[in-house]
Amino acid sequence: MKIVAVCACTVGIAHTYMAKNAIEEECKKRGIDCKVEAQGGLGIENPLSQDDVDSADIVINAIDVGIEGDDRFDAKRDEDRFLKVGTADAISDAAKVIDQAVEMAKKADEAAASGAQKKGLFADFGKTLLNAFNTGVSYFIPVVVIGGVFLAFALATGEAGDAGMTVTNPFFQNLNTIGSAGIAMMIPVLAAYIAYSIAGKPGLAPGFVLGYLVNNPVNVGGTDVSTGFLGAMIMAVCAGYFVKWMKTWKVNSTIQTIMPVLIIPILSSLVLGLFYIYILATPISIFMGWLIDVLGNLQGGSAVVLGLVIGVMTAFDMGGPINKTASTFTMALMAEQIYAPNGMFRVAVAIPPIACGLAALIARNKFDDADRQMGISALFMGCIGITEGAIPFAVKDLVHTLPGICIGSAVGAGLAAIQGIQCFVPHGGFIVALATNNIPLFCLDIVIGSVVAAAILIAMKPKLSSQKA
Repeated sequence: MKIVAVCACTVGIAHTYMAKNAIEEECKKRGIDCKVEAQGGLGIENPLSQDDVDSADIVINAIDVGIEGDDRFDAKRDEDRFLKVGTADAISDAAKVIDQAVEMAKKADEAAASGAQKKGLFADFGKTLLNAFNTGVSYFIPVVVIGGVFLAFALATGEAGDAGMTVTNPFFQNLNTIGSAGIAMMIPVLAAYIAYSIAGKPGLAPGFVLGYLVNNPVNVGGTDVSTGFLGAMIMAVCAGYFVKWMKTWKVNSTIQTIMPVLIIPILSSLVLGLFYIYILATPISIFMGWLIDVLGNLQGGSAVVLGLVIGVMTAFDMGGPINKTASTFTMALMAEQIYAPNGMFRVAVAIPPIACGLAALIARNKFDDADRQMGISALFMGCIGITEGAIPFAVKDLVHTLPGICIGSAVGAGLAAIQGIQCFVPHGGFIVALATNNIPLFCLDIVIGSVVAAAILIAMKPKLSSQKA
C-alpha cells in the first residue's frame, strides 16, 4: 500500500512538522510506503508530484487551512480515496488516522468493483466551510497586521478635527497610506482565500473581485450598501461552490484550456456580482433605511436605550452595513451639533477589537498562537478606533465571539449615554479622548466595555482540546 499526505497548520510552524513526523513514523512501523508534503511558513517542502498522487492508494490531508495544489487530489476525491483530518488528529493519534486511511482504501476498492456513486458537490459541507474560513483567516492575518500597525503609528501623531484624525507629518501620512491600503485589502483577501480553499486556484480571481465589491459602497435605491466581512464570507462561499461546480463541466479540450483563465473567472464574477447587486444588496438597503428610522425615533427618548442599541449595532458586523448605519446616524446628528450619540458610538467602536485581543492574550487554553498574534494587532486597532480588528476572531468563531462583543459594546455605549459623553470628531478609540467633553470617563467606558466583552468571550469560548475533539 502507498499513502501520500499533505500537512499544513494555521501558523505553518510547529503543528505542520509534528503531524508530518507522526504520519511518517506510523507508516514506517507498518511497512507502508509513504511520502508526506509539508506546506509550512517557509513554503512547500518534499512536494508531491502528480505521479506520486496518482499512484497512491489513499491521500491524507492533515490540514487546518487550504493548501496549494489542491487540484492534484480531485481524482482521488472522486474515487473516495481522500481523507481529511486536522493536524492535531495526526499528532495525537497517528495510528487512528492511518487505520482510517487503510479502511477507506479498502472500501474504495470495493466501491470501484461495485460501481458506487461519487460524492456530491456539497459532501462534507460543514467541514469544508470550517476549513475555508480558517484558510481565509490564515492568509489575511498578515494584511490585518500591516493595516493595524501602520495606522496605529500614523494616527497616534494625528490631530482630532471635524474630519476625524488628521495626520499632518509627511512621513506619517505615508504610513497612513500604507496602513489604509492594508485595511482596504483585508476583506478581498479574506474572500479570495475562502473561495480558494473550496475551489482551488480558479476560485481566487472571483473571490478577490467579489470581496472588493462587497467591501465598497454599491448604490441601491439612493442608499450606499457595503456588507463588509459578513457579505464577503457569504459571497466567497458562493464563489467557491460555483467555481467548483464549473470545474465539473464536460467540455472539449480546446475550451478546457481556457476554462481556468477566462471562462471560470469571467462567468463566476459576472453571475455572482450581479446576484449581489440586484438580489442581496437591495433588501440590505431597505433594512438600513429602516434602522435609521428606528434610531431617529429613539433619539429624544431614553438616552440609555439609544446607547445600548448603538452599541449592539456597532459590534454586530464590525464595519458592515449595520455598523455603517449607526455611524451615518451619529454623523448626521453631529451636523446639527448633537454630539452625545457620537460619543456613544465612538466608545463602542473600540471595544470589539480590544476585547478580542485581551481574551486571546489572557485565556491561553482557549486561544492558539495564531489567535494571540491577531490579538496584538487587534489591541492596536481598538486603541485607534478600528472595529475591523475583531473580524479575524469573528470569522474563525462567530458563535462564541459575537455575543460578548455586542454586550460589551452595549455596556460601553450605555455608560457613555448615562454620563452624557460627547465626542466632537468622527473617529473613535483612545486617540480621540482629547476631543471629548470628559476624557477620563470616555476612556473608562472603553475599558469597562472591553473587560465585560472579554470576560463573556472567555466564558463562552470552549477550550482548545474541546475544539479539536
